[in-house]
Amino acid sequence: MVETLTKSRFGIGTNAPRPDGTAKVSGEFSFSSDLWAENMLWGATLRSPHPHARIISIDTSAALGLSGVKAVITAQDVPGQLTYGLISADQPVFADSVVRYMGEPVAAVAADHPETCRRALELIEVVYEVLPVLSDPEEALDPTVAAIHHDGNLIRHQRIVSGDPDVTGEVVVEDTYVIGMQDQAFLGTESALAIPDSDGAGVVMHVATQWLHEDQKQIAACLGLAPERVRLQLGGVGGAFGAREDISLQVHTALLALATRRPIKMQYGRHESFFGHVHRHPAT
Repeated sequence: MVETLTKSRFGIGTNAPRPDGTAKVSGEFSFSSDLWAENMLWGATLRSPHPHARIISIDTSAALGLSGVKAVITAQDVPGQLTYGLISADQPVFADSVVRYMGEPVAAVAADHPETCRRALELIEVVYEVLPVLSDPEEALDPTVAAIHHDGNLIRHQRIVSGDPDVTGEVVVEDTYVIGMQDQAFLGTESALAIPDSDGAGVVMHVATQWLHEDQKQIAACLGLAPERVRLQLGGVGGAFGAREDISLQVHTALLALATRRPIKMQYGRHESFFGHVHRHPAT
């Protein structure tokens, strides 16, 4: 018997179907925003309307009294690490004493319907003392300017020298170049579903992200749980382009799930998405 082996072609000129391609073009693919669970509640985040302000007080009593509201949480309800961050863990889960940018999370609610969440957010009373805004990076480096963060405004100093700085060409062009902030504007906005364990000592989270293991580490630290008690499953991703490397709504969703002992779904609209995820930062 003669067996003929056929050599498979690959690379340029061959068809390489995407593993999720058929499901997407047929409308059968489940994005993270399609997720659902029995007995599910909705979550929403209250954000600062000021770019820089001191928080004088937060009163959640009216929101808690609204029919359908199951939980309202603030920085006082974070059981573990109060901050997170991929490069520098300096992003508060919720602002406690000071807000440092417009849209910074201050509180979160869980309720039986997204509209109930919206009404509850309006009932949370936050008293702010508005502070001066520092928006110029060169001005922020001035040591006489008030620090935005307690350890100063400079996060890192990296000196880069390329080539011979003393070489002079026939034409020398020097200028200051400014690149504005860019938003990745992925099609599928942030969405997550957190399901608490029956004993309330852990959580399963379905979320669209670029870095499941890094998310797990940061979420577990904020929840005060061992990493193995936080199990993440990748939800269908509707674009990312770097904006899902840092976490956004993950900790809030998990905290609400553990507080209510019920599944929690959080989903940003387009407007909130601009505030809720990291951007390609401006540069000068």
